[in-house]
Amino acid sequence: MTVILIKVLIAISGTLAFVVGLRFRNTVMALSEPKANRLLSIAFVLCRLVPFVVVYLLMGLEPHSDVPIFYESASHALRGEVVYRDFWSPYSPLFAYITALPLLVWHSAKSIVLLMIIVEGLAWWFTYRFYRPRQGEVAQLWALLYLLLPGPFVFCILGGQEDVWMWVFGAASLWLWAAGASAFRLGLLMAAMLIVTKALAVLIAIALFFWVRRPVQYVAGLAVVGLPSLVLLYMLTGEGMLTPLMFASMPFAPNLPTVLAPLIGDFTPYAGLLSTAGLIVVVVLSAWGGWQLRLSHVPYERALPILWVLCFGFMMFIHKSSFGNYLFIYALPLMVIIPDWKNTRLIVVLLVLNSLAAVHPSLWWQMGAPIYSDPSRLGQGRYLGEYLMEVGIVASVGYFVWLAYRQIKQTALPVHKGFEPEPVSP
Repeated sequence: MTVILIKVLIAISGTLAFVVGLRFRNTVMALSEPKANRLLSIAFVLCRLVPFVVVYLLMGLEPHSDVPIFYESASHALRGEVVYRDFWSPYSPLFAYITALPLLVWHSAKSIVLLMIIVEGLAWWFTYRFYRPRQGEVAQLWALLYLLLPGPFVFCILGGQEDVWMWVFGAASLWLWAAGASAFRLGLLMAAMLIVTKALAVLIAIALFFWVRRPVQYVAGLAVVGLPSLVLLYMLTGEGMLTPLMFASMPFAPNLPTVLAPLIGDFTPYAGLLSTAGLIVVVVLSAWGGWQLRLSHVPYERALPILWVLCFGFMMFIHKSSFGNYLFIYALPLMVIIPDWKNTRLIVVLLVLNSLAAVHPSLWWQMGAPIYSDPSRLGQGRYLGEYLMEVGIVASVGYFVWLAYRQIKQTALPVHKGFEPEPVSP
């Protein structure tokens, strides 16, 4: 319960800090770019590195959540063992070997948390630096506000979560495309994302297939990296290579099926069908989004964050194996596509989503991972409170999926200053 209380306090303080930052938005946006860069650098140190020092070095706390799993897998990888064959890992094949690198310097689970902070910092900085000349001073605002959000803070500092790793590749693809639009090179990068991060990356890779003007070249790029990797992986591990797919069969919360459980009853007998249907719907909607953005000649710099939020936001909304941590997958691109930082309703939903998602996973596990197939359990106050948190998260996610959908439907209108129509592919 102590962990939950700490996360509640972080959610409250993060929300207050965000509101204060938003109140001074005109001051932040009025800063010259060099001054803004210095402010953001200081903010990152204060919001990420200082908390790490306080929590793990001064207080001496040990990492929790998934970090012990990362540490165990990384320790096996450091000994030269083969993933999926010699040790278990639910992530992509290279993930354990990359997380093993900091153990060469500091053989502690804390070093993996520090790695996660560095990776998030790279994703954040690459995204900000890319959009600063394209969006103008509004990029300074959302870059600062992102660091104040309680969700990413908890996921990164206390949870050591890896979900933001996918957006590192997304941010890198923005720079790669800007340097020279090439569907083949984009395919290479997406294939690298698939073998480094997690199986969920395939969803955005499919969505981009429907956006690119030269899909054959894109698939060729995927194949150049992907096919040899699959062959080698199968030779080394056999059917063990399917290990990352195991989570698709496990129910997590919150998502639409768990929120509807009091009405639809026990869905475990057809859980496999529900998982398959959920993934198909996500793929179809994401493919539609990519296709619509292509037809509207929306440039990659604008298309990618919209498509990313649509894809992974809808996955978090509808798939029965989704849970609150998945917000970390699309929190950064969500900041990029927010059209109006004076919209009170939008800001409130953003803060509600972040605050609830920061607290809910720990609470849900502490309560025994309840799924309310029997609605009579909601007669107990603590279960009703947890269920209402689920409803709040799912409703908030649905709001931002609708935001992305609406921006796709309105692609003729620029979402931000600096987003002007341009050829999608040379």
